[in-house]
Amino acid sequence: MEMSQEDKKVKIPLLRVTGNPGGGPEMVSENGMNEMEKTSSKKLKYPKSVFFIIVNEFCERFCYYGMRGVLALYLKDSLQYSENNATIIYHMFVMLCYFSPVFGGIMADAWLGKYNTILYVSLIYAAGNIVLSFGSVEALSIPHKELSILGLILIAVGTGGIKPCVSSFGGDQFVLPQQERQLQRFFSVFYFSINAGSVLSSFLTPMLREYHCLGSNEDCYPLAFGLPAALMIASVVIFIMGSPMYKKNSPQGNIAIQVSGCISHAVANKIGSKENKKHWLDYAEDRYNSKLIADIKVLLRIIYLFTPTIVFWALYDQQGSKWTFQASRMNGDLGWFTIQPDQMQTLNSVLVLIFIPLFESVVYPILAKLRLVRTSLQKLVVGGFLAALAFLLSGILELRIQQENPTLPGSGQSELVLYNSLNCSATINGIPNVPQLPALDFLDLNGISSEPANVTLSTDCAGSWSGTLELKENKVFSYMLLIENNNLSLTQLNMTEGNNEMIKSQTSTPKLKILYTGVDQLSILAKTTDNIRNFTIDYGSHQSKQITMPLFGWYSITVNGKFIADIKLKQGGIYVLMLEGNLDNMTSKLLTVVKPNGMSMLWQIPQYVVITSAEIMFSITGLEFSYSESPDSMKSVIMSLWLLTDSFGNIIVLIIAGFKLANAAYEMFLFSGLMSVVMLYFIYLACQYTYVDRSQRGKEEKDEPVIEQTRI
Repeated sequence: MEMSQEDKKVKIPLLRVTGNPGGGPEMVSENGMNEMEKTSSKKLKYPKSVFFIIVNEFCERFCYYGMRGVLALYLKDSLQYSENNATIIYHMFVMLCYFSPVFGGIMADAWLGKYNTILYVSLIYAAGNIVLSFGSVEALSIPHKELSILGLILIAVGTGGIKPCVSSFGGDQFVLPQQERQLQRFFSVFYFSINAGSVLSSFLTPMLREYHCLGSNEDCYPLAFGLPAALMIASVVIFIMGSPMYKKNSPQGNIAIQVSGCISHAVANKIGSKENKKHWLDYAEDRYNSKLIADIKVLLRIIYLFTPTIVFWALYDQQGSKWTFQASRMNGDLGWFTIQPDQMQTLNSVLVLIFIPLFESVVYPILAKLRLVRTSLQKLVVGGFLAALAFLLSGILELRIQQENPTLPGSGQSELVLYNSLNCSATINGIPNVPQLPALDFLDLNGISSEPANVTLSTDCAGSWSGTLELKENKVFSYMLLIENNNLSLTQLNMTEGNNEMIKSQTSTPKLKILYTGVDQLSILAKTTDNIRNFTIDYGSHQSKQITMPLFGWYSITVNGKFIADIKLKQGGIYVLMLEGNLDNMTSKLLTVVKPNGMSMLWQIPQYVVITSAEIMFSITGLEFSYSESPDSMKSVIMSLWLLTDSFGNIIVLIIAGFKLANAAYEMFLFSGLMSVVMLYFIYLACQYTYVDRSQRGKEEKDEPVIEQTRI
């Protein structure tokens, strides 16, 4: 915490020592000249302590983004929440992560100081990761949902206490204004470390999730959550190691109570006073000093300016929810490597690592030379419009993806799926305009009348079958044509699946139905070729059951210990494996009933490039702007308020998700339009804002920050 500005001065020959807002003593000569000004031309050493802070942040961010990267799928697939409810819980967690910094900032500025606050809440953070990892072990008879939610709450409290303190604690290690340029570079390197941790964790944790562990054939979330927990413990150790080198400023009292007291006193005095003053806060001058009043004025101006930025985070944080769910409806097969849906988030962090030096050394200098974008507020404006563009692109992509989805029967319609297990084709009479049913194949009749149909199926090899098919509106019915007791028979298959038979898995994993026309009892073993998953299906005669497979890729099928075939199941596909004959002479054929996902996940790259560019210009700039513009007594508080805008952004996502819009693409267009409108209002606010003249801070004769008029 910044050193107190009270009049504690020690007389020594020629020099006196006063409080310095940058931390550390300020040397002032007897004639009032600031010795720092005399030596401003001398280059100050770069504080080595910040490297411990940067490494600590790398480990902590590895933990946070690694856990968050697989969280949405964990909620939906393991804890069995619906996609909409998983989205709500995910964004409630993120909201809490960015709301708790308010309390962390107040705790650091008022009572514990930044160092102690970071240390204590880190222990809570680590405990939360351990609880979450333990709660994800499905082999244990424990309340998995309750423990997982408890772990998420502890993590949110822990990360919230750290967020506003680490960046400002790193800023405290510098002397301003002499090291202003070094401070700006620190924030870039600091943000670089955040995304370096995010890159590794976002790539590794989905891979760890794929493995089976602790005797389970399901995804290994204990391992995916356990590695981030280990990194969180490491971050605490590294942070403590740097303790002897840190510049630790003492807390300055309960600034939150002082601010609220000053504001309420000013309001009360203004209501009861007939005197006109320049600013309504000036009515508190009879009880509070001018320095506090001036700091609160800056605080309120920044809060007012931050209000429209809330919507940016509503868009940005959906990379981990809506964009991940969008990727699960796409194809990640590159031939030599298969991308997992939750690995696409890694692209954002990789691009940040590339874009930070690119923007610092190329983009910003070019924009400044062209006199297009020079100030912090101008960068925020451009970043906001880029975010709107990113969601416009994602909405267009969503429309294209939806064209590949199977169309379910509409009003007055039904869907009939016929499977032919015979070696000859069948002619269908009773349903108009229907082609022949091919041998060892299937026929999907979508959009036919939902009225009961009197049907005759005629074959050249097994005679004919006649009967009535009971069809229903908006429903899918599937039947298998086979020989039973030497007679042609038609057996209904989807008595339990219903319409789900033709609906793709939301997790991008394929669905497989096995059809067996024989009379033997079968034990079918399906295992991935790399032996990551093995599971057994017990089958009786003429049975069928659709299974959502745990992985996509190659599977080896063994029946009663005898190898039958290797089959490849692709992302999002719905398949039928037909088995014919007895155990000694069994044949198989794989049918693709619903085509797998066709759109490559690489089509998400443009929207990730745009949202990452928006992040560079918006998030990094906002972080530096919050620190540099904030009063010395309120740096952690204002940094937490900047993070609080992220929390409110997630509330917007929760509200819109609550409406359950039928089309995901329209929801993305809504966010894009909302972002554009809000940034127009932000331009108006930015034009009214004036920057603080930081060169005047710390001078005794000034009771309040000097404001220099600077247009957007």
